[in-house]
Amino acid sequence: MKTSNIAKPTIEPRYFDLFATIEAKFEASNIASEKWYLTALSAIATTLESHLCGQLYLYLTSQHAYSTTTARRKLIRCMREALFKDIALLGLPKPTEALIGITNVMSEEDTESSFTREGWQCDGANHARGMGWLNSIYAHNTNMLFELFKNHRDFGFWLIDITYGLLLSDRQVLDDVDTEMVVLPAVMGQNMPWMTYWHIRGTRRLGISKEDVQMVMECVHLVVEACGVTLKQVPSVDAVDEEL
Repeated sequence: MKTSNIAKPTIEPRYFDLFATIEAKFEASNIASEKWYLTALSAIATTLESHLCGQLYLYLTSQHAYSTTTARRKLIRCMREALFKDIALLGLPKPTEALIGITNVMSEEDTESSFTREGWQCDGANHARGMGWLNSIYAHNTNMLFELFKNHRDFGFWLIDITYGLLLSDRQVLDDVDTEMVVLPAVMGQNMPWMTYWHIRGTRRLGISKEDVQMVMECVHLVVEACGVTLKQVPSVDAVDEEL
């Protein structure tokens, strides 16, 4: 019988230590501990090392919680949904590279082929979903946001119907807190001061404490620094207090 000379993918010790640190931080917080990998995934995807999402997948699947094919397929579905939402914030290339990084290390038996947006329509219901989720995040600041786009209606359409309608408001796989565990790292990891400010504020408006938002931001710093990025423009958690 022939044996394969292809070595099984393994996680590098430095990434094992990184992910273990982030997992432990979430376990010590009031955010459901299983959400930690969404933050790590999205933060990695912002960098030029987005293929390292494969290392994250290897770390996760080394754990007992993902020892079955069913559990790993559910994991793939959640990671894919997070990266799909990231397209709204990062564009297509980086989330695609991240997905390829995962695909390259996963086994064929774990393939998950569901199509969550099949039959999607850019209709009134989609628009309403987008507005509903946008209002949850921006609340009384929503009019200010639309004022930015009053002379740029294509941007307003993209914001409501695509970013929020098609992508961020879809709850088939990830819930509201999951979504902000993806969005905040995605904008913060790009060193974007205004959008980071808005999503610190939005995450707080979902009921996440200041201390736990600070923890999430610390995790983003750890991840992007491991990927060679230093963030210099992001605001502090304290900055949004007066607007909540």
